[in-house]
Amino acid sequence: MTSAFTVHPTRSSALRLKLYLFALSKKLEPLLTFLFPSIPKDHKAREYISTNMIANFFGLGWAATPAGIKAMEELEKLEDERRKSPVLGKRGVPKGIANTEMCTFLIVNISSLQLIPINIIAYRTQYGSTNPTRIVGAAILATTVSTAVGVIFAWVMERVKKV
Repeated sequence: MTSAFTVHPTRSSALRLKLYLFALSKKLEPLLTFLFPSIPKDHKAREYISTNMIANFFGLGWAATPAGIKAMEELEKLEDERRKSPVLGKRGVPKGIANTEMCTFLIVNISSLQLIPINIIAYRTQYGSTNPTRIVGAAILATTVSTAVGVIFAWVMERVKKV
């Protein structure tokens, strides 16, 4: 028999996951501020971007996609607000053109820094690898380098655009 105060196991797992995501998102705040200084701290896009980055970090690209789509939608809403009333001298880009935050997010999303490349480990296991996790070190190095190069590229292109 269950009482009204009994927590359903699935609900408690989902709640725990949300709490973990929230905690990890808070840890990403300095990185998000560095990568996306023009996005207000309380904007919904930051939440979706951090969820996307966390899912990618753990090798869950399929779980990162919905958050990535939502992040882009929120970034577009932010850009619409900028077009209507420029804030602090930052004018919006014309409709149909990606702004700096969108480009940076796309680069970070595509390079997807991964700690645990779950799909590669699964494929290596499926095809009989004797040590399917041996790829982890190389994957961390490769995704770290690709993310760093992508972020540097976005930073340089933003500076070139201003000149």
